[in-house]
Amino acid sequence: MAKGAVGKVTGTTPATLAQDLHQRRETMSCKTLARSPLRHAFVLAVIPLSNGPDAQADPLRLRADALAESQGTSSPTGLVVVQGQDSLKPWVDAEALVWAGAKPSGTGDVLVLAVRLREPHGYGELRAGRFVVATGAVRPVQIDGAYAIGRAPWGSTLETFGGLPVVPRFGPRAYDWIVGGRVAQRVGSAFALGLSYVERREDGDVSNQELGADVAAAPLRWLDVAAFGSYDVDNPGIAEARASAAARAADWRVELFASQLSPGRLLPATSLFSVLGDFPSQTLGTTVRWRAAPRLELLASGAAQDVAHGLGGNGWVRGTLKLDDQDHGRLGLELRRVDVPGAEWTGIRTVASLPLGRHIRYSSELEIVVSDHPDGRGVAWPWGLSSLSWRSHDGWEVAAAVEASSSPLRRYETDALLRVSRALEIR
Repeated sequence: MAKGAVGKVTGTTPATLAQDLHQRRETMSCKTLARSPLRHAFVLAVIPLSNGPDAQADPLRLRADALAESQGTSSPTGLVVVQGQDSLKPWVDAEALVWAGAKPSGTGDVLVLAVRLREPHGYGELRAGRFVVATGAVRPVQIDGAYAIGRAPWGSTLETFGGLPVVPRFGPRAYDWIVGGRVAQRVGSAFALGLSYVERREDGDVSNQELGADVAAAPLRWLDVAAFGSYDVDNPGIAEARASAAARAADWRVELFASQLSPGRLLPATSLFSVLGDFPSQTLGTTVRWRAAPRLELLASGAAQDVAHGLGGNGWVRGTLKLDDQDHGRLGLELRRVDVPGAEWTGIRTVASLPLGRHIRYSSELEIVVSDHPDGRGVAWPWGLSSLSWRSHDGWEVAAAVEASSSPLRRYETDALLRVSRALEIR
């Protein structure tokens, strides 16, 4: 789990909206451990607390996960995750994600600290604190503020948010703030349209304004369509646009996708890249999934890219074999090729997850990348991860993993992770 992890994203996205529409139609018609170099880590998880001996429902639940890292003579680092909810008051819950720091001077920071209130029938929700918000065509942003959404029985939705963009360790923000919102309308179970607006200010002055639109549709039982785009008002032009269409038929699923990104409009006005110039990129590709057998799934994807007026592309094929009907074990193989200006390489990846008895599981991943232009940094760059876990009947769980790699930055690197968990139930 990396420092950049900031919890669940708040808001409505076109992809999830398209899936929701498809599920509505269906209803009406019928890597393992994180790759971060965490060493000698200890995790304490699931600590439920009771409201009293006479409580008839499940008590207040508090889940705490603590990951600690120690790297030789360097200072320890860590990540603490806390989640709380009360089944007697299911309309309220809270979560916190705290980075414990990595320097003697102390770089600890709060990544997420939020309380959420929900209307029991799903008509509204309010979140306040520090969290990440993304809705419609609004890109994810971490804020100290509030987010509210209201839903009407006839399919209308109103979302609004506002607050201060997060800076490290609650530093000064000098009148920097962001506000925005989205209105949307769902038509039956086959169509939804949303319009959004975002305004960002720095030192009290407007630094960016964007208008956005998103659409999701499930016109046929076998077809889903989703798209969104944002338009930069201050520096007129498309900041970002994405579209996809997916068709399903028995054991097949075919998706077409396209996107355009404008880094000069996506990055802050103070970014060096926005000063040097804007180099838009376009991508056009397809992904195909085939269930070749009840336990065998094959996927392939390919895309053409135009990056800064340099043509390129990437593609991969992947096969996954389930070893039993319950998916307790699986094997996987993936081949990948990237050929865009500045990055030309070929890679292979294998994955295995095997149950060793009722309480023990073994997992492993192995990747090898071969660059077209190694420039003296080695012919191939391997990466591997192996893990072993054990779970008891009475709530104990122990997992350990070893990661080893060689890259252009380091000739070799080895990391280890140990996790110990205990689940308790107190009434």
